[in-house]
Parts: sequence; C-alpha cells; structure tokens
Amino acid sequence: MSTAQQRLKEIAAQEQALADEKKKLLDASKEEDLKTVRDLCKQHGFTATNLRGCLAGKGKRKPAADGAAKKPAAKKTGAKKTTKAK
Repeated sequence: MSTAQQRLKEIAAQEQALADEKKKLLDASKEEDLKTVRDLCKQHGFTATNLRGCLAGKGKRKPAADGAAKKPAAKKTGAKKTTKAK
C-alpha cells in the first residue's frame, strides 16, 4: 500500500473515533439540555406554536433550486367570436 492510502485509513479511523466521542458527549448532556429548554419555555411562556418556526419539522422541504423557480402563469387570451353569415 502507498503512504497516501495508509494516511487515508488513519484519518478514517480518527474520524470514527471523534464521531463516537461526540455521540457519547451529546448523549451525556442531552437530559440536562432538555431540562434547560423546558425551564426557559416555562419562564418565558413559550408554547409549541411559538417554537414551531424554529424547530425542525417532519417533511420539511428544501428550497427550490435557482433553475427550478416557479414561473408566472401565462395570460390567457379571449376566444375569438365568430359570426355566422345569414
């Protein structure tokens, strides 16, 4: 194996170790953080409706790409009137 391949494996192992450590730290602080949020909501009188805009929601759409922007509707022209000759 080349040294580049060995270095990539080392980096991947370090990334995995850091990800595991991050998960453990987040799990350890989760309950305390949730308690803080609850206390702040009670203190300020926030309701679910107040928080809805800043909470991640299920099925939230990503913003449309620049090229996929919605175009305005085309104007319809009136139907031509035809008269029958008598």
